[in-house]
Amino acid sequence: MKNFLIAFLVFLVWSFFGLWLYSWLQPENKNTQDTTEVAITEKEDSATMTKVDTPTEISDTTIPLDTDSTAIGDAYKEEFISTPAKGLRAVSETGDIVFLYPEGFVITKNSDRVSIPPAIVDFKYKLNTYILEHPDTELHITSQYSPSENIQSPNLGIKRAQVIKQILIETGIPSEKIVIKPFITEIEFAIDNTFKHSFTFNFKPLNTERIKAVKNSIPESRVVYPEFSSQGIMVNQALEQLRQEVKAIIDENPNIEIEVVGHTDNVGNAIDNYVKGLEYARQLRWFLVNKAGIDRNKIRAVSKGESEAIAGNGTEKGRNLNRRLEVIFYLDTDE
Repeated sequence: MKNFLIAFLVFLVWSFFGLWLYSWLQPENKNTQDTTEVAITEKEDSATMTKVDTPTEISDTTIPLDTDSTAIGDAYKEEFISTPAKGLRAVSETGDIVFLYPEGFVITKNSDRVSIPPAIVDFKYKLNTYILEHPDTELHITSQYSPSENIQSPNLGIKRAQVIKQILIETGIPSEKIVIKPFITEIEFAIDNTFKHSFTFNFKPLNTERIKAVKNSIPESRVVYPEFSSQGIMVNQALEQLRQEVKAIIDENPNIEIEVVGHTDNVGNAIDNYVKGLEYARQLRWFLVNKAGIDRNKIRAVSKGESEAIAGNGTEKGRNLNRRLEVIFYLDTDE
């Protein structure tokens, strides 16, 4: 009996010791497992970040940023002329100097006006003579303007060149043989905001494809509201502007023809309004022939009377909108 009790006590001691040892070891194992899982997660995130953000994967196949920046800078600088040519010169298609004047046309900052000094007024005759002697060439007008000037549309380079182009057309150079080349560059204007070296003339081989495209282009129609009276139409600023635009279009496109359409409101009867619209159209044709120098055979006058109203005739405003003249351009298909 004594031996049994001793054995039973030893069993209890070892049992309590085993339970204590198990309970002590169990939390330790759980903590170790949790720590390991967290470490794996952080390692995976770290690997993912390395794949996305590291620049080493693209450095061998991408042009360095500095090289790109330099190329862009150089390309931008090429849009500017660092030192404008002095005076006024014309250069042939082979690079020879046709003429060279020590002074050039005078431009004013933020203005499209061009002044021609008396000493160089014969430039237009020299250019015309060269074109006559070299029929397979065309004339390019290079006109500089500054980024410091007011933004306009078209830009001041184009507007100034158009002034010179009109002078050359009146001298006898065909409009289709004149090309305007605006050039943006830093201009050092004088104290009085003038500059004398902004134009250059260059002769180039005749581009027949460009001329063909110009001849086949049809300008948009124009609508004008002159002052109407019992005697007919009266000349106002809108009519003067139309005269200038039509003249420029015909000069640019010699094979363009014009249809002048008279429109009226519905006051009165339809037959009278048709006659009135035709009379207005004929008067505008007379104005363009005699004041803009357009060939009468290029203009025909027609009437739509009250048939094509663009507003309601129930109000004075609507009737005023309907009383109008329309100028439509089209190609002469006989040429």
